[in-house]
Amino acid sequence: MSLSLMNSDVYKISFSAFFADLGYQAVVASFPVILVFQFHLPIYVYGIVESISYGVGFLFSFLGGSLSDIYGSRRIAIAGNLLVTLLSFTGLAQSGIEAIGLFLSGWFMRNFRNPARRAMLVEVTSEDERSKAFAMLHALDFFGGVLAVVYLSLGLLYHLTFSFILPLTAIPILLSSLLLVIVKPKSRQKSDDKSSRVFWGVVFASMLFGISSFSPGFPIITVVQSTSRLYLGTLTYAFYLGSSSGFGFLLSRLKLNWGTGLTLAYLSTAIASAGFIPLFKYGEVALYPLVILLGLSSAFAETYEPTVISKVGGKDVGRGMGLLSLGRGIGYFIGNTAMGFLYSVSYVYAYAFGSLTALGSLLIILFLVRGR
Repeated sequence: MSLSLMNSDVYKISFSAFFADLGYQAVVASFPVILVFQFHLPIYVYGIVESISYGVGFLFSFLGGSLSDIYGSRRIAIAGNLLVTLLSFTGLAQSGIEAIGLFLSGWFMRNFRNPARRAMLVEVTSEDERSKAFAMLHALDFFGGVLAVVYLSLGLLYHLTFSFILPLTAIPILLSSLLLVIVKPKSRQKSDDKSSRVFWGVVFASMLFGISSFSPGFPIITVVQSTSRLYLGTLTYAFYLGSSSGFGFLLSRLKLNWGTGLTLAYLSTAIASAGFIPLFKYGEVALYPLVILLGLSSAFAETYEPTVISKVGGKDVGRGMGLLSLGRGIGYFIGNTAMGFLYSVSYVYAYAFGSLTALGSLLIILFLVRGR
């Protein structure tokens, strides 16, 4: 079945992702600027906060995925999505501590929701169309983020404050929740196929990829340092999200095997991370293409990692998605902590670290593909 003939629930879930990112991605793009340039906290503090957001967030991901198998993925996804609106109040913070608290509270709820939303998509698709459905989910998800960063950057260009812009982001997040409410639950189409070797191999590869996939805040900081312009820094995130969305739309029309998809994901991250080292001094003209390559990597990973898990994880698909998020979250926790401290010494060490760990993910996938 082609994607164009999929049932409407695929699009409801995908457009829910679009509206969610249309809101909270403006907060994500603002957060490093708020901490480092508004409240003047050291960069390593931002790295620690990002590590906590992903590191503790992985526990919420695992919890959300497990609960979705017990109480239903739709119910858990809606509850988590509604609480993502906590992110919108980050712009009203009067101190760095308040900003961190508000950001983390909303981000944890975003993690709690994600495995359940993926499980919802598995429920409304057949196995042969699943990679295309995940690609569409990712494409619309990130396209919403593109528009969020565009209106954020325009707001900053015209000297609007974070306290004015960010609370408005709660509106699209609430629309996102409404779309999840109107999804019609169906009997779960779960796979009986189980391959522990592939399952745990992909989870471990995703963990290493999490280590190498540093927060987009670091390229934002890099571009601001290179150009001395805040709006060029936040536009970095638009290039990342835009390229990832565009490649997601492309993947929704292509049929690749998961080995090829994940190989391209991890290889492109390794190349892009290494490229930041010699090209730092050339400003946005040289750095934006590397960010686009990181976006390509994200599109492939977010399409083929959950696709593999849905096929080889057995009947408890929510738990499988939770474990995938758990692995990625552990990686983010380790990676962002390391990136924060390494970047405080030199961006060279930070990006070299990211490139090498991405190569580790690549080697795991090549080993799994050879074994299959």
